[in-house]
Amino acid sequence: MGEESEFTDSRDWKERLSVSRDVGTGFAAPGGEFTRALYEWSLTPGGSFLRKLLAGRRVVEVGAGMMPYGYALAASCEAFNFVAVEPFYADKQKASVKAMIEDAGQTLPRIPYKVEGRDMLEYLKEEADELLCVVACGIEDCILPNPEYRKKVEGEIYRVLEKDTFFLSSHSDLEPQGLRMLEMTFCRPSNPRVEDRLRLHGSAEAFEKYGMCLAGKAENSLLF
Repeated sequence: MGEESEFTDSRDWKERLSVSRDVGTGFAAPGGEFTRALYEWSLTPGGSFLRKLLAGRRVVEVGAGMMPYGYALAASCEAFNFVAVEPFYADKQKASVKAMIEDAGQTLPRIPYKVEGRDMLEYLKEEADELLCVVACGIEDCILPNPEYRKKVEGEIYRVLEKDTFFLSSHSDLEPQGLRMLEMTFCRPSNPRVEDRLRLHGSAEAFEKYGMCLAGKAENSLLF
C-alpha cells in the first residue's frame, strides 16, 4: 500500500486507524515508545552492545510508526543505512526524521535513510536474500490482520536476514522459525519503573560472532 492513500491526508491517528482496519493489511498503531526505549537504552552502558550489533548493517524497521527513533538507533550505532517501512504514517515518519536530523546537528551521526510507505510484507518480498538487519518494535498480534499474514512476514524476515546478524524484536510477537532466540529485559531509561523486553533472533553464526558481547544478557537463560 502506497503512502498516497487517502488516509495519509488525515491528521487524526484515530481516523487512520479506522481506515487501516477497513483495508485489512494491518492496523495503524502510531506507536514509537518501544523504539524510543530501545534507542535510549543503547546509549547506556547496559545497552551499548547494540552498537556492535548494528554497526555497518543495513537496518530496516518494519512498522516504524510516526516517530524517528529507529533512525536515531541506526545512526547512533553507525549503521550502513536505514529504511523505515511504514504504510500508514510514512508522511509523519519522514517529517519526524528530518526534524530530528536538523535538531541534532553534529551530535548524531548522519547515515543514508529512506521511508517506504508500504506494507511490511510487500516490502520484504522485494528485498534480496541474506542482506538485512531487521528491527520490529511493538508489532504485536493485535495489529496484524491474521495468523497467515504473520507467518508470511516471519518467513520473509528469515529469508532477508543477513547470516551473521539479528532480528531485533522489542515487544513484538513476530518469531521467525529456524532461528535461535535470546530474550532479555531492561529498565526504560526515561522511566526506570517500566520494564521493556528485547528478543534477538539469529542463526548460530550470529551468536558465535557476538557471543562475547551478549554474555550474561539473558536474565533467565532464555536462549533457544
